[in-house]
Amino acid sequence: MKRTHLLALPVALSLGLLLAACDNNSTPPPAKPAAEAPAAPAATADADKAAAEQKAAEEKAAADKAAADKAAADKAAADKAAAEAKAAEEKKAAEAAAKAEEEKKAAEAAAKAEEEKKAAEAAAAKAAEEKKAAEAAAAAKAAEEKKAAEAAAAAKAAEEKKAAEAAAAKAAEEKKAAEAAAAKAEADKQATLAAAAAKGKADAEAAVAAATAAVPAADVSPTAQRGAADAAAAVAAAEVAPAAAAPASAEAKGAADAAAAVAAAETAPATTAESKGAADAAEAVAAADTPMMTTPAMGILPADGLKPDTRLAANADRSEIGYLGVWAPTYDACGTVDQAGSTGFVVITKISVRQGSEITLVDAVPATNGKVSLKAGEKTIEIAQAGTDVLNVNGTDLVRCTTP
Repeated sequence: MKRTHLLALPVALSLGLLLAACDNNSTPPPAKPAAEAPAAPAATADADKAAAEQKAAEEKAAADKAAADKAAADKAAADKAAAEAKAAEEKKAAEAAAKAEEEKKAAEAAAKAEEEKKAAEAAAAKAAEEKKAAEAAAAAKAAEEKKAAEAAAAAKAAEEKKAAEAAAAKAAEEKKAAEAAAAKAEADKQATLAAAAAKGKADAEAAVAAATAAVPAADVSPTAQRGAADAAAAVAAAEVAPAAAAPASAEAKGAADAAAAVAAAETAPATTAESKGAADAAEAVAAADTPMMTTPAMGILPADGLKPDTRLAANADRSEIGYLGVWAPTYDACGTVDQAGSTGFVVITKISVRQGSEITLVDAVPATNGKVSLKAGEKTIEIAQAGTDVLNVNGTDLVRCTTP
């Protein structure tokens, strides 16, 4: 609308100039009739009129020219204004186009930025999915590894349990074997007791027989008869002695009973028969004091009932580790190792130390200056060896035991 107004302005100016020029070319109004002059100056009047008309014509021509020049100037001005208006309009249009181009570029840049933003968001979403997938894969792998570890631990525990059960079964077998050995030892002991009691009885009977056979029946004095009766009482006492008593106790009882018979015989006046009876009774006492069986020889282990680690320790190579072996508080105690009720002995192998029934798994190492400390967890075993066949374990002196 503004451009239309600017174009209409030059057209209006040109139209105004044209109308003004048309007014100048119109016929001038008729001159008022002059007062009638005298006829004489008629020629002068015509000349003046002609000059006036010429002047008027010239003035009109000049006015027309001026009007034409003005119209041309106005037209030029209008054209210039129109050109300027057009140039301004074109400039404005160019600026608008430039602005539109800028806005287009800005819009394109914004669109590109939006696309890049969307691409970045898509990349971030993809990265998040990949991260989530990686975490899921890692969690699954960790779960599988954990499951495998638990399965391996369970399998190992089952194997260890099976091994422990096997060890327990073996220990039960060893215990059963030990109980059988103890039962055998008890049977041997009972046999020894029975033999000792039988020997005491036999010795007492022999003493009675010797005392009664020394003189004829008519010569036997009341005192001799009393000695024989006491000897018979000794025999009866030997027969009723408890079978579970120790060999030495049974033999001692037989000896004591026989000694009582001797003492009773000696309380009367000494006759030949009585003296012989007393002597025979004394011989019975001496025979009863001599046990039928003794404990194993000094420092010698029992022939039966030894556990595997005892045999291993007794036969161990002591060239590097001298304290390996079987040890007891005394040499006589060596004969009780691994037997029922035995205590105080120590069995040392290259991989274990057994003190009575308590066993500790520990590796034996060579001693330094005769001393060594074996540690198994919180337990420490102090060993000091002053000689080949003597040892001190945790403050207890021991001697070496050997196999038969």
